[in-house]
Amino acid sequence: MAGVSLRRWQSEALEVWEQNRRKGIVGAVTGGGKTVFALSAIARAKLETTLIVVPTVALLDQWWDETAAFFNVRLDDINVIRGKPRIRAGTINLAVMNTATKIPPVSSHLFLVVDECHKAASPKLRAVLDLPKHAALGLSATPERPYDEGLEEVLVPALGPVLYRYTYREALADGVIVPFYLRNVVFELEPESQAEYDKLTRAIARTIDRFGPEAPESVALMLRRARVLNLSMARVRLTLRLVARHRGQRILIFHESVEACILIHAVLIENGVKAGIYHSKMGMRERADMLTAYRAGEIEVLVTCRALDEGFNVPETEIGIIAASTATRRQRIQRLGRVLRPAAGKDGATIYTLVATKPEIDRLRAEEIELEGVAEASWVRA
Repeated sequence: MAGVSLRRWQSEALEVWEQNRRKGIVGAVTGGGKTVFALSAIARAKLETTLIVVPTVALLDQWWDETAAFFNVRLDDINVIRGKPRIRAGTINLAVMNTATKIPPVSSHLFLVVDECHKAASPKLRAVLDLPKHAALGLSATPERPYDEGLEEVLVPALGPVLYRYTYREALADGVIVPFYLRNVVFELEPESQAEYDKLTRAIARTIDRFGPEAPESVALMLRRARVLNLSMARVRLTLRLVARHRGQRILIFHESVEACILIHAVLIENGVKAGIYHSKMGMRERADMLTAYRAGEIEVLVTCRALDEGFNVPETEIGIIAASTATRRQRIQRLGRVLRPAAGKDGATIYTLVATKPEIDRLRAEEIELEGVAEASWVRA
């Protein structure tokens, strides 16, 4: 903890949290410093036992390292709950959400910290919020849940209200993120893909009218349409052209399909590009080695499939290429956050987004309005 200097927003949010009897949710942009803020809250609260809950093992490892460094203790002094779901009283405990749902209550004064707290509102994970606690803190870039009332009905009663928000505009002014440029590339699907997309769109409309948007029949058709959209070879070709345009820069490519990622990676390697690949079907050690090589500059391009959407810090990235994405705003914010963090010698970042349909274009038009005065956006037809 020695020498830690808090940013303005972190100090302000801490004061508001303490005034609310040490309960509440803080929303801050990805890369804004939520981890240091939470660790500062732990230091300020001085409760004997803390439980930090995170959604993934990758995030747990990151918190483990940063917590030990912040408090200047050994890694072994932090209790990582892996097998037996038991809290060790008198110290800081770390657990993945799935494990945390099985933890029995503790008698000591507990401080519960929930990272990416929007996930804890799901029916399968919300049991962790029921642990008796004397202090609570929820963290998320996007606390709202777009498809249910989980924020209002689950998170706020358990953790407290949303007390503070730290926006892109504030982060840019504070130098927490670098200036960034949005380059939206509109392309046309192959004729056969467009025909299949249109056919599925009509079928979805009929199915929703008959069964509703959440019916299994509707969801299955939506997934089929998303696959048609995401597996367009035009996306692959455009991605490769953009990589060629930025040879020598550190590039992060996002896609929704492992199959497409493997193809993009193979073509890059064949053309002499120092590229790596990162997705959930790889082993943990293999993924960690890829990230290490990317951060060290041993590879210039990292092709990812959703696995990097949350939790990893790769500030060296100068160019982001969102080759395919879902409709969720949360994913968009997470992916931007992977690219916007500052690093030595980095004076800005560019994010390309490849879009082919009206819904994709409409979402980016709305984002352009929202980020007016924050990021420069431009459009080009491929």
